[in-house]
Amino acid sequence: MKWALVLSGGGARGLAHIGVIKELERRGVTPPSFIAGSSMGAIIGAMYAIGWDSARMEAYARNFDPRDFVDSLAFKLPDVAISRVVQAGAALGSLLRGHSVDSGNKAHAELRRIYGSMRIEDLPIPFACTASDLATGKPIVQSAGNLADAVRASMSFPGVFAPVASDGFLLVDGGVLNNLPCDLAAARGFSQILASDVTPFREVDPATLTNGLGVLMRCFDMAAEQAQSSVNQFATLTITSFDGRTAFDFENSDTLINLGERCARAAGDDLDRFFAKGSSRMAALIAKLFPWKRSRVQ
Repeated sequence: MKWALVLSGGGARGLAHIGVIKELERRGVTPPSFIAGSSMGAIIGAMYAIGWDSARMEAYARNFDPRDFVDSLAFKLPDVAISRVVQAGAALGSLLRGHSVDSGNKAHAELRRIYGSMRIEDLPIPFACTASDLATGKPIVQSAGNLADAVRASMSFPGVFAPVASDGFLLVDGGVLNNLPCDLAAARGFSQILASDVTPFREVDPATLTNGLGVLMRCFDMAAEQAQSSVNQFATLTITSFDGRTAFDFENSDTLINLGERCARAAGDDLDRFFAKGSSRMAALIAKLFPWKRSRVQ
């Protein structure tokens, strides 16, 4: 059965994708024929496309500390009151002096360590990820070229990581314009598209928007939801994993992975139907081509 896996962006929430993949492996389904992702979904999707299984991704996530892969003081101090003041000052200074709080250089180096010099067009599983061009205001599909460079562009959360200049574009996070890129799979002719969404848009209590960062993040979510609505229709099945945490809360990675696994397992009946469709089509094709085998097929 040929099917496509699409993984949304969502920062730390995206670790739930590992749990979804873990459940798919437990069920013994065939690997996807194509993977598309945005931001954190691009990071994990690329890991899956180069041959990492869920166990290897889970082991990596357990030892992952985002502070090891940033160079800005704004992200490095302990989470105490005075440090927050200094962090805020460092962040504001960085934004005033440049495009972002962090250069993204250390994150890029880690991506190069993981993916090496692999090119997207040479991966064992075909892969593509999204980015957003600040110059034209258009979504960009990255389906060729250096994998680490493409993922670095896709994860460039505005204001946090510096945009990536590439071929005349100035690229930021793919989630700005296409956070759940099911259209990439549909454009390749896939009719069976399984989406893992960790950033569902929901109404919030205004009382929870207590600071400027919260307001900024909410505006980002609203804009992304409006841009996303036209492509959600391409998904055959969407598994949603969301526990309300913020995109930058990487604490307790096990909890996020377990969340994705539980949500995928809860969708077991839907997954059975999703993967049964491929078997049904194959049976119908065999029956048409070899009518004397009809009784065996049925």
